[in-house]
Order: sequence, then structure tokens, then C-alpha cells
Amino acid sequence: MSLTEGQPPGPDPAEPAAAVSAAQAAVADMRATARWIIAAFAATGSVLLGGLPLAGIGKVEGGPDTALATGGLAMAVLGVAWAIWHTSEALTPRLTTLRVLTDPTPREARALKDLHADLTAAPRAFYGPFGTTPGELDAACRLHATVAARLEELLVHETDDTRRAEATHRLGLARANAEQALRRRRALLELAHAWQVRGALRRARLHTVAGAFAVVAGAVVFLLATTS
Repeated sequence: MSLTEGQPPGPDPAEPAAAVSAAQAAVADMRATARWIIAAFAATGSVLLGGLPLAGIGKVEGGPDTALATGGLAMAVLGVAWAIWHTSEALTPRLTTLRVLTDPTPREARALKDLHADLTAAPRAFYGPFGTTPGELDAACRLHATVAARLEELLVHETDDTRRAEATHRLGLARANAEQALRRRRALLELAHAWQVRGALRRARLHTVAGAFAVVAGAVVFLLATTS
């Protein structure tokens, strides 16, 4: 029966459930913002670009003006495409694993910097009684699942009623702990996913500004070429 010795009591299931719900709501809001940015930028680009070629195409004279007009139009179109492409990254489904917390890339580390600070400042709020790092939480998930599996196997062969009752009780504890550890891990992954989407949206805003400058610059170049 030593398999279950030292098992922590099951944490409040409402805590990870609330974290998952909040993270999913945040991701939905951020993706709605990304869709709004794409729609607004596409509409603005269509207004700026829709009338320019038709209004100015008849005014282009000579090779230099044609090159300027073509270059300006291409720059404006590229600006719209650039902004939409990078903003759509926030809408792209992504698979988040514990690796982004234990061994992140430089971009992931920047996106998750605030989350790492929160995890370090209050580990029990995120991991409960299952450790103080993502690796320890993952190990706890495997440990309690293994304990539950071994107790189930033990019950198949145990014939003594007293031992069966004890094993059944410990199996219930092991299953409860395994379930709670898995909920904690899922909540942690949902939070990491939300932080990644936030990082993608922040980068998208910068690219949107760059795209807007490209659209305006392209429109100005096109107008200069068609009015000179």
C-alpha cells in the first residue's frame, strides 16, 4: 500500500476550471479584435485603392511616371497584404504544450514573460499542491495516473476484504489527485495559449501600423505619378 503514501489532498476543482474559462474567454476576445483589425484594414485599403487606379490611369504619361505609379500601387497593395497576413497569425489555431514553458524559443519567452513572472511569484496558485514548476506538475500527473493504474491491478488479484477496502479507498484518492493534476495542467496550457495569442496580437498591431504607412506611402507615390 506504499504506492499512495504522501499523496497530497485534492485541490479545489473550481480554481483550474475558472482559469480555463477566463483564458478561453480572453482568447475569444483577442481573436475577435484581430478579426476586427483585419476587416477594418481591408475596408480602408479597398477605399484607398479602389478609386486610385481608375481615377489616375488615364493621366500616366511616359515611362518614369508609369514606373512610379506601378511601384506606388504595388507598395499600397503590399501594405494591405502585409497587415492582414500578420494579423491573421492571431487567428491561426496553434498547439500549445508544456515545452513553451519549460524550453521556450526566444519569441515564446518574450510572449510568456509576464506569465513566467506570475508563475514564479505565486506557484501554488497555478500548480496547487503538485509542485512549483511545469515539469513537477507534469510529473505529478504521471505519478498519480501510475498509482491509480497499479491499484486497479492490485484490486483484480486482492481477495482479502480489509485490504480491498483499503485499496479501494486509496484508489479513489489516486484518481481524484490524478484528475486534479490534469486539470491544473490543462489550465496552465490554456493560460500559456492565451499569452501566446496576446503576443501574436501585439506583433500584429505593429505590423498593421507598418502596413498602414506602406499603404499611405504607396498612395502618395501613385498620386504624384498621376498628377505630375
